[in-house]
Amino acid sequence: MLSEMSIRAFLEKLSSSDPAPGGGSVSALSGALAASLGNMVSNLTIGKKKYKDVEEEIKKINETLEKYRDTFLEEMEEDAKAFNEVINALKLPRNTDDEKKVRNTAIQESTKKATLVPLKIAKNALEVMELIEVLVEKGNKQVLSDAAIAVIMAKSAIMGGIYNIKINLPNIMDEDFVSDLEKQIRNMEIEACILEVKILDKIKL
Repeated sequence: MLSEMSIRAFLEKLSSSDPAPGGGSVSALSGALAASLGNMVSNLTIGKKKYKDVEEEIKKINETLEKYRDTFLEEMEEDAKAFNEVINALKLPRNTDDEKKVRNTAIQESTKKATLVPLKIAKNALEVMELIEVLVEKGNKQVLSDAAIAVIMAKSAIMGGIYNIKINLPNIMDEDFVSDLEKQIRNMEIEACILEVKILDKIKL
């Protein structure tokens, strides 16, 4: 499993000529790194006398970020699997009309799936970024640089997810599906950009 590989093994597989894992898995990993840095900031806030008034809130955020971290690791696998399903669909025979119909249906279904996984990654990363904003405002001020990096990694996960969706949309024939995703990612991109600037502006170093 990708999430169980050493960093070196993952990077070696990523840099090979194999198409998966690719950008989608990297986006999910970026989300996991963002969540993990959020855990770090939380754990360095919890138990500190100075932050006693916000400790319970930070504990809840910490628990939520742990769940997101695990979810992103699962999405690393999901994205690679979804992409491989597209590749397998493209390899299906197309010698007869029936075979062409089966192949086209498989391509459409697998390509849709290959857009929904990065959509989940982007949505989850946006929620992680919102949690990091609370940590910036209420968490340990000694680790604000780590919180800033968490924001940047979350933004990378969002944009990575969005670009993985964008590259697949032209191949999908379902116009309603495409229109809905285009609207979602357009709004998400705007929200992520505004939120990133907003949060980083609060970090005075």
